[in-house]
Amino acid sequence: MARSDETYLETFIDSIGTLPSEIRRNLDLMKDLDQSGSALMEEMSRLQKEYVELVEEKVGGLDVVDGEGIRIVVQNTAEDDPKKKKKKRKNDDKNEVASETTTVVVPTTEELMRYVHEPKALSKIESVQSDCLQRAEEKVAIAKQTYALVDNVCRRLDFDIRDMEKLLLATGEFQAPGVAKPNDLAAIQVPGSLDWILAKVISYVPETGMYKLSDEDVESNKIFDLPESQVVILGGLRNLRAGDVVYAVYPETTAFYKGTIAQAPRKVSGGGSFVMVSFLDDHDENGITHDKAVLLKHVMLPPGSHAGS
Repeated sequence: MARSDETYLETFIDSIGTLPSEIRRNLDLMKDLDQSGSALMEEMSRLQKEYVELVEEKVGGLDVVDGEGIRIVVQNTAEDDPKKKKKKRKNDDKNEVASETTTVVVPTTEELMRYVHEPKALSKIESVQSDCLQRAEEKVAIAKQTYALVDNVCRRLDFDIRDMEKLLLATGEFQAPGVAKPNDLAAIQVPGSLDWILAKVISYVPETGMYKLSDEDVESNKIFDLPESQVVILGGLRNLRAGDVVYAVYPETTAFYKGTIAQAPRKVSGGGSFVMVSFLDDHDENGITHDKAVLLKHVMLPPGSHAGS
């Protein structure tokens, strides 16, 4: 809550004074991380391409025998040659004599993977990939922090608006949508009846949605306690056109009757407006219906339709 010598707006502005700079700082950090992350992605792409080219070069260097396998060179030592074994036994001090032979083998996938594997190059790729992931995670964390900053301010603003609305409602300085202030006119449905009459608001309790109203009939002293569903606040109609169906107070009464707009609303001296209404079943002895002038503030849409107007 704001102190008595401060307004809600001043308090709110003070509370978000550092928000723009904090958001700007976070956005700059995200931009820097994005740039460095892009450079690392390019570096990783280059390393991966070089690794693939190296593997292709090693595989291309294999001596492939169509339909048989891969020809490889085998180093033979004295241990593999019976004649040399005899010679070796006679002279163990001398170096072994080696020979080379070729053979065709069918390597397994695991053997080929070991053959093309380049630990140093692969380790460098993994290191760059780890740096990329770290920067991406930092960007996500900063984005979440920025969202939280804005969300907290929005929540605070929503709370302050509700708090201010309650205060203004209590002091009569604020009229919520569809809620009348004391002495405003309203159409009310007579309890236990389908009839609607003109009344004046005495009070309204937002917590219960109950109105206290007085009958506008000068000969009546009735007081009504009614829920919102039986009360229509008057004075909010705009853009009425000829042919629109309405309920209006019949002249010299306080009762609402069904009719249609005969002429669009007109302003009168003094700031008010009136509208010409053709009331249903309001014909004279000759069967002629005469339009009646009704104050615009005494007109409402048919019951059941005003909530969506």
